[in-house]
Amino acid sequence: MRDFANKTAFITGGASGVGLGIAKALAKAQANVVIADIQPERLSDAEQQLRAITPNILALAVDTTDIESLQRARTEIEATAGPVSVLCNNAGIGGGGKILETADDKWRRVTEVNLWGPLNGVKVFLPGMLARGEPAHIVNTASFSGIQGHHSQGAYGTSKFAAVGFSEFLRNDLEGTCVSASVLCPHVVDTPIFYPDLKPTETQKIEARRETMPWLKDIAVSADTVGEQVLNGIRNNELYIFCDGSDSRAMLETRCNDLIAAMDRQFPKQ
Repeated sequence: MRDFANKTAFITGGASGVGLGIAKALAKAQANVVIADIQPERLSDAEQQLRAITPNILALAVDTTDIESLQRARTEIEATAGPVSVLCNNAGIGGGGKILETADDKWRRVTEVNLWGPLNGVKVFLPGMLARGEPAHIVNTASFSGIQGHHSQGAYGTSKFAAVGFSEFLRNDLEGTCVSASVLCPHVVDTPIFYPDLKPTETQKIEARRETMPWLKDIAVSADTVGEQVLNGIRNNELYIFCDGSDSRAMLETRCNDLIAAMDRQFPKQ
C-alpha cells in the first residue's frame, strides 16, 4: 500500500507519543485520520494539533481491551470517515520490573492492553478489509523489548514478544490477500511513557523530568520521526519496522549471534 490520500486510518493510543506521531504522518499524507484513546485531555489536545494539518480528523474515546468499544468505534468511523484501510494497533502500557516482583494484576493488565488490544482490533477491522478486497495494512506496535530481552521488563517485554509473534503469524495468514501486516519495534522514543503523570501543557515539568534522564536525549528518537518511519514501512511492505540503527542493531546482532551459537553447539555443521 503506497497511497494514503482519502484513505481512512485508525490509530489507537493516538493521543500522544508514537500514536500521535503516526497520526501526524498520515495526516500529512492526506489520509482521513481517526485517533482513539482513553485519556480525554490528551485526546482533545491531539485533535487540535492534527486539525492544524488537515480538517479530516475524528477523535474517539475507545478502550481497546473492550471489543464492544472498538465495534462502536468502527460503526462511527464508517459512517463519518469511511471504512478503515490502515489500522494501527498502537495503544499500550508499560510494566517494568523483575518477574517475581511484578504483581499478578499488573501482568494481566499489561497483557490485556499490549496483546489483547491488538487482537481485538484485528478481529473488529480485518474482516471488512478482506471483504472489500482493496489494499489495506495493519501495524501492531510492539517494542525492541519484543525482539531482545533486556533489563528487567518482565511483563512489558513478554507482552511485546507476544505482539511480535502475533504480527508474524498474522502476516502468514494474510499472504495472498489484499491486506498485509507489520510490527513496529521502536527502542527508545521520547514519549509521555516516561512522564505519564504530567499533562501535555506542563512543558516546564516535562523538560525538568527529561533532565533527570540524560540518556533519553542521547539515544531517543522523536515520535514524529517514528511516524514517518511507519509510513515508509507500510509503503515498502516491511514486516519489521525499526526506528534506529545504532543500539538496536547491536542488540539485534547479539540476539542473532546467540541463537546461531546455540544451534552450532548443539548441532554442529557437518
